[in-house]
Amino acid sequence: MSKINEEVFLSIIIPVFNENETIKTCYHEINKKLEIYKSVLEIIFIDDGSSDNSVQILKELSQEDNRIKCIFLSRNFGKEAAMSAGINHTNGKYIVQIDCDLQDPPEIIPSMIETLEKNNCDVVYGIRTERAGESFVKRSTSYLFYKLIDKMSHIEIPRNTGDFRVMNKQVILALRELPETQRFMKGLFSWVGFKQIGFYYKRNKRIAGKTKFNYYKLWNFALEGITSFTNIPLKVATYIGFSISFIAFLISIFYLAKYFIIGDKIQGFLTLIVSILFMGGIQLMFLGILGEYLGRTYLETKRRPLYVIKEKINL
Repeated sequence: MSKINEEVFLSIIIPVFNENETIKTCYHEINKKLEIYKSVLEIIFIDDGSSDNSVQILKELSQEDNRIKCIFLSRNFGKEAAMSAGINHTNGKYIVQIDCDLQDPPEIIPSMIETLEKNNCDVVYGIRTERAGESFVKRSTSYLFYKLIDKMSHIEIPRNTGDFRVMNKQVILALRELPETQRFMKGLFSWVGFKQIGFYYKRNKRIAGKTKFNYYKLWNFALEGITSFTNIPLKVATYIGFSISFIAFLISIFYLAKYFIIGDKIQGFLTLIVSILFMGGIQLMFLGILGEYLGRTYLETKRRPLYVIKEKINL
């Protein structure tokens, strides 16, 4: 990987997918709120295969301002891949990951950088005290997910955090060395280590448009996080399977003892059917868990690139 050019003080990574309603506002807000870094700032937009006119808007902005650098991926590879593309092309001393919808306010970035330098740390990650515009269901499921993965994983992943954070070049160089294609970036940010502290802030509503993360995508995102950073589901499958087998063995001994001691005949066709269906369901569930891990292993062994770049501007 190329070394980071320290002439750029601050690099801002912004993944884009069908955000034609927010791109210009995002650019102007960053310019306005980060004017103190105007001469040492680069803004890297990564278009993740947008089907609206996001590409055209980004090309127009990049012609007006050569600090805007654009990466256009050949198709939609997902936000984690787009973030990785941005990380691999940054030049700044400090790097910020932020979303185009401005739910994470850019005006607090100087305070986050000041916190990083004051505490001599490597990462300052945003901790949401409020999540405006998000439903109760989404907030609740997010809370349960991070609580679950915190209990299951040996890596501590901070709760109520997203991708919004400030990182120094040492962390970025470490992230560039990670080869996996099945990525859960929040986990990778924690996995690389270094000194990290939280920064509390209120998250805003989207400035326009709709979120691209529906519940199906969030479910797959949760599976990615769990299977990437813990093998406890496989262990649980083993323990439950052993426990059920042991209980079944004890029940068999009990009924055989009743038959030989008091002559009670073993009956219950319905009980037998229910038991078979129960065991079949358990087996299928655990086969599904095993399949999730096996499928991800299969994809990793192909060694395909994480993303394919169609075009670059100002890079």
